[in-house]
Amino acid sequence: MSGIVALIGYLLLIPSIIGIAFSVLMLFVSGGATSQTMDMVKAETRQKLASASVPTTTIEHVLNSQPLSAVEQQGLTPEQIRAVDDAKLSMSAGMAGAGLGGFFAGGASVCVGVACLIGGLLGWLLVMKKKVLQCNRCSAVIAAS
Repeated sequence: MSGIVALIGYLLLIPSIIGIAFSVLMLFVSGGATSQTMDMVKAETRQKLASASVPTTTIEHVLNSQPLSAVEQQGLTPEQIRAVDDAKLSMSAGMAGAGLGGFFAGGASVCVGVACLIGGLLGWLLVMKKKVLQCNRCSAVIAAS
């Protein structure tokens, strides 16, 4: 390939490699952020239920999204029942929000990675050296392999 074509190939290849590395990094960061957000939602819910004097076993059932038994519900005051219901709603909303955020951030980083991979392949095709046979009389060129 001519020098200009090789230069264009390098201009495509180098940013593509950086873009792929950035995409992989963002994929791991978004997964970690999603996990951290879910842990934070659970910690806030635990603290709210503890401040409402909800028993520890009931708190664990709410955090694990398990249904409460009739005995557990009868042992709660109306304020505690309201706190448990609010906690269940905030847990489901927080977990859904964190999951969707992680899904979209991870999906975006995968899309960027694929786009950079395609650009990198195009750059590699322009940069790689090819063996050719060239006729000395008419300058015709054919692939050597």
